[in-house]
Amino acid sequence: MLNNLRDSTKKLHEDLEKENLAGQIISNDISLENYKLLLLQNYISYKITEDEIVKLIPTYKSDKSQKLAKDLEELEVDASIYKEFKPEFSLNSYEEALGAAYVVLGSALGGMYISKEVPNCRSLQGIPGPHFFSRDRDGVKSWNTFVKELKSKEFTEIQIKEASGKAKETFEFFGLIIKETSLDKKCSVQ
Repeated sequence: MLNNLRDSTKKLHEDLEKENLAGQIISNDISLENYKLLLLQNYISYKITEDEIVKLIPTYKSDKSQKLAKDLEELEVDASIYKEFKPEFSLNSYEEALGAAYVVLGSALGGMYISKEVPNCRSLQGIPGPHFFSRDRDGVKSWNTFVKELKSKEFTEIQIKEASGKAKETFEFFGLIIKETSLDKKCSVQ
């Protein structure tokens, strides 16, 4: 299952990384406005997917959207726009939830890497937090638990295909959020 999820989403993952504003943190040239937008985009993506995942996997553990909500609140960014995107994503089975969880929990490693660069961004000096881009290792622990669970189970080809299909859709959903919430669209983060 894990290898199939990784292989089937590799290109979508790479494409999403190119579109994502997080690269501006890594290069240390993100503006405060773009940082707020990045947090909002992540909040929308994670809030909607995590709310869906927990409906089908009650033991699911992730607090990404809660940490993002704290960051946005402290930076006085209205996150209510996420409700507009709720109809764009849903899960209908345990296998679909596994595919979505793979995408959400798998971002922990990249988040740890990005968090190391936040203090090096001049425009972010003096911001509260951060809670999401912190060096907290809980996300990595959740990822490791998820991987261990996947490896401990046997899945049919149909289940693997269903999970992989939803993992791809999850990456596409995240891409949609990025495109639809750019500063020149309908988002205000000032």
